[in-house]
Amino acid sequence: MTFDLREPPRRRSRLARLALAFAWFSALVALYAFALIRLRLVEPFAAFAAFASGLGIAVIAILLGAAALVVVWTTGLRGGVRAVAAIAIALAVLAGPAYVAARGFGAPVLNDVATDLADPPAFTRAVRDRTPGDLPVPGPIPPEQAERLRAAYGDLQPLKLSQGPDEVSNLVIALVEERGWRTLGPTAYPRGGPPLGRVEAVARTPVLGFEDDVVIRVREDGTGSRVDMRSASRLGRGDFGANAERIRSFLADLKAAAGGG
Repeated sequence: MTFDLREPPRRRSRLARLALAFAWFSALVALYAFALIRLRLVEPFAAFAAFASGLGIAVIAILLGAAALVVVWTTGLRGGVRAVAAIAIALAVLAGPAYVAARGFGAPVLNDVATDLADPPAFTRAVRDRTPGDLPVPGPIPPEQAERLRAAYGDLQPLKLSQGPDEVSNLVIALVEERGWRTLGPTAYPRGGPPLGRVEAVARTPVLGFEDDVVIRVREDGTGSRVDMRSASRLGRGDFGANAERIRSFLADLKAAAGGG
């Protein structure tokens, strides 16, 4: 008669297994929704709903993973690695949206930003390019919105350059092309001819590919030029500061291209 003195194998925690399944499912849902948003395969709000569902499932996976760790610690069941993996995967799913939210924390709920609030550059071609799911094309900036813009982005001012409008317009067109923005309508006569004093284009956000409308206006200002810019989101009430940052970055690059003004 023999006796097996080895300890029986420990059972695996079903809760840890469930947490890992939820974590992987949240990643799949988020990736699927990301593709829908990026490629614009469905209406934006339907894609947002799917993306939000993926984030919600990730939160549930974290809670299940934390509970599984407690169970594993108190009962001696196996599954600690799975619980930790579930939490790590779910945190990775939430990391991107959390970064965007943190970066835009405190930004005002605005989606239309301009350097000239009294006479902002007008969007004349965007109305034909926007889809039914997009916001209406913004018109003149109301006084209440102008006050909020001054309070939030007081550093955004028209850019004054010593070069004439023709030369500055060519620099603007070159920067728009360099950024890969999609221009709406003609921006200039053939190279060497006099350019038009405004450029209207569509910029896409780096990750999700949201489309925002941009218009840049170049006017004569004494012996030089004055450049005004406007950027407006096609979706959402707030932009997490993206439109202001786009204007700030573009005008800084334009100033550098013009030799500092």
